Amino acid sequence: MPVAIHATEKSLLKVFSNDFAFSIPAYQRPYAWTKDQASELLTDLLSFLGDGSEAVTDTNPYFLGSIVLIKDEDAPEADVVDGQQRLTTLTILLSVLRSLANSESASEFTDYIYQRGKRFEDLMCGLSGK
Repeated sequence: MPVAIHATEKSLLKVFSNDFAFSIPAYQRPYAWTKDQASELLTDLLSFLGDGSEAVTDTNPYFLGSIVLIKDEDAPEADVVDGQQRLTTLTILLSVLRSLANSESASEFTDYIYQRGKRFEDLMCGLSGK
């Protein structure tokens, strides 16, 4: 059976949403970026944003690089084939921002870092016949 391959552009808002539940396959190398690579990514992002005089929504899109996934379009589960280092580093950066934010904003950052599980969701779906 042929495998369909397609590329799409996604915003980070979409990538860090419930639409994606990332897992790192066992064949992938472990996270290996050092402070230098993480600092370079952060510096690039900050340079792109500039001095803050322009609204983020008015800037041109920033190309973060390709992320290659094995993913069924109808399910959030996605195996990361390429892009693990960037995704992990962005998650770390979001975690740092959450730790620096006030309690109200910190809760919003948490939603992008991970989604809280719903312990009874599978049970309820089973009871409803779905």
